[in-house]
Order: sequence, then C-alpha cells, then structure tokens
Amino acid sequence: MRIANVILDSYSAVVSLIMLFYLVGGKRKKDRLRRGFILMCAINVLMIIGDLSNWLCEGFSHSWFPVALRSGVLLFWVCTSLLLLAFTNYLIEYLAPKIRIHRYFWRVALVLAGMHIVGCVLSLWNGMFFTITAENCYQRGPFFWLSQFIPFLIYVLDAAIFIVYRKSLLRKDFMILTSYIALPLLTEIIQMSHYGIALLNTGVSLSLLIIFINIQSERELRMERQEKELTEARIDIMLSQIKPHFLYNTLTVIRRQCDIDPKQAKKTLENFTLFLRANMDSLSSKTPIPFEQELKHTKSYLAIEQQRQQDRLHVLYEIGVLAFSIPPLTVQPIVENAVRHGALCREDGGTVLLRTEETDSAYIITVQDDGLGIGPAPAESGNCSHIGIVNVRRRLAILCRGTLEIESTPGVGTTAVITIPKEERRL
Repeated sequence: MRIANVILDSYSAVVSLIMLFYLVGGKRKKDRLRRGFILMCAINVLMIIGDLSNWLCEGFSHSWFPVALRSGVLLFWVCTSLLLLAFTNYLIEYLAPKIRIHRYFWRVALVLAGMHIVGCVLSLWNGMFFTITAENCYQRGPFFWLSQFIPFLIYVLDAAIFIVYRKSLLRKDFMILTSYIALPLLTEIIQMSHYGIALLNTGVSLSLLIIFINIQSERELRMERQEKELTEARIDIMLSQIKPHFLYNTLTVIRRQCDIDPKQAKKTLENFTLFLRANMDSLSSKTPIPFEQELKHTKSYLAIEQQRQQDRLHVLYEIGVLAFSIPPLTVQPIVENAVRHGALCREDGGTVLLRTEETDSAYIITVQDDGLGIGPAPAESGNCSHIGIVNVRRRLAILCRGTLEIESTPGVGTTAVITIPKEERRL
C-alpha cells in the first residue's frame, strides 16, 4: 500500500500543479475568484507533500526522517482545514456577483479552521490528534475523532451555503461545486475506517479538476466574451459622444469668442480639448477610473454647453463623495441626456443637478433635470441616446456590478440614479 499511496499522491500533485501553473502563468485577469482557485490548488499541493512525507519516511530510522515525518504530518493536518476554508471563500466569491452572502458563514468557518489548526499544533506535544512513536511511526491520538469532526462541520457549513443560496446557482454549477463536498467527504470516511489507504488527496484533486474544467474554464471564456463586449461598447459610446453637430457648434462658438472674448475662447478650447481627450482615453481604459476624473470630464462638457446656451442652461453640483471608482464615460452620457432631452427641451431652458452620496453599502450618483420628461429625441441625436444608456448599463454591470435606473415624469423632469455597490472586504 505504501507504493500505491505514493503513486496516488504523486498523480494528484501533478494534476494540481498543472492547474496551478496554468492559472498563475496565464495572461488573463487574475480576479478574486481565480486567485481563490489558485490558492486551493497551492494548499492541496502542500497537503500532498505533507502526506508523501508520511509514506516515504514512516518506519525508517534515518537521522532526519523523524523531523521530516513530524513536519509532514503537521503540514498535512493544517492544510486540511486551510483547504476547506479556502473552498468556503471560493464559494462565497463565486456567489458574490449574484447575491451577498451573510458574514456569519465565513466567520464560523474561520473559527472552526482556527480550532483545528490549534489542535494540530498542540498534538505535536500532547498527542491529542496524532502521535509519532519512538519507532518513527504515525499513530492516531485519543481525540482523533475530533480532528475529523471539525472539518466535517466545515463541510456541513458549505452544504448550508448551497442549500440557502441554491436558487442563485445554475443546476450544473450546483452539482459540480457540491462534488467538492461529496468526493472528499466520501474518501475521508473510507480513510477513517481503513487506515493505510490514502484517498483523500486523490478525491480533493479530482474535485478541483472537475471545478476547473467545468466552471473555472467556462468562466474565463465568459470573461473573454465580456472583455470583447466592453471593447465594442467603449467604441460605440465614444463614437456616440463625438457627434458632428456638437463638434461644429462648439467650434463655431470658439471662433465667435476669438473675436469678442479671446480669454473665454481659450477657456472653451481647453474644455473642448479635455472633452475630446477623455473620449479617446476611454478606448484604452479596461478598468474603472476615479470618479473625480469622470467628474472633470463631465464638467468640461457642461462648461461647453453653458457657453453655447448661455442663460438657458443652469448646472448645480452637490458632490458629497469623490473617493470611489466608476467606468469611464458613465456619468457624462447621462448628463448629456439630461441637458439635451431635459433642460433644453423647455423654451426658456432649465437646470441639471449632479449629486453624489454614500450609503453603508453603495455610492449613489443622481442626475436630475427639470425638463418635460422623456419624449421623442431631437433629430440631432438619432439613436445615440439609446446606445449611450445601453452601454452605460452594460459596463456598469460588468465592471463594478453597478446599476442605472431612470424615472421620468411628464412635465416635471427625469431622474437617473447610478448605484455602485461597495466591495465587501473579507479576510
């Protein structure tokens, strides 16, 4: 059995290392879920190394074998609880885009894993979970049952997450993820009742391979599709923002100002340059930018419109918070809609309000106008307004799980609310 167990462990280590090197060496974005899976593979490799020292060193009396055996056994036992803790974190991260998991699950898993690790370390002196005899042999301690019961409770906790949030999982994903509970638990039961058979590492590695092939790889393909969609969306929204009429009208304003107010012409030209630069920069931006940067772009646009419309356009700013990130070209298109399809729809013009605020769970951006409500778009706009709103919603959802809600009341005006949820920090 010693040779068979070494072969099984070695095979499991190779499988885990292949997945680990693939994920670490890949050029794809290393998001939190992917990093969680990398951590699981790394811990599994360490657990296998610890188990291999058991089979390779047990019963031999070489001078360094007892140290290697004690170190390996401790590494194996500690990694058992760490691996379950890492899977709990992976499961929570997997569900995070769909639903917010109660912190209770993570805290309980953390406490149980901590208790197990403390017991493993103490066993080196009191032998409660395991002992190493004078003959350099591994033996189960009097509280071996407790060492198995604590990980079992973490299994139960993970199963509870599946049960409570099962509606947020596709049936296929549910079955694949539960394999990580079923296979290791089954092999652990066999290993407990028949000492000498090393099946736990094989069961864990097989479960990781199933998750990797069916979920992790599919998710990476989905991320690649989303990145392609984001690139197309950036191009669409950039093109929708650079409208011929807007360019011509702005240049006409600058030319007229050059004759009557050169200083103001210089300022308008500076705002126009900042506006164009922000639109072009959006093509290369693949991640959210500081809101302060988006606000600067929006103010450049509004300053140009105020120069064009003079007293017909009034702008109010109520900026309560700046320290958060947002996809580029998110606020400015909504503000533009408020100007062109809201405030300027009134004969005597109107007002646009831009407000930001912070709650316990999110950042809120409100764009409000006192126009006539959403109606037929002016001929100048074509379908650009629709394209802008669709792309804003798409990029908000993909890049920061944000939402855009628009409410319009005829004769009163339109209110657009962007919600950026805060990223929950987990230890």
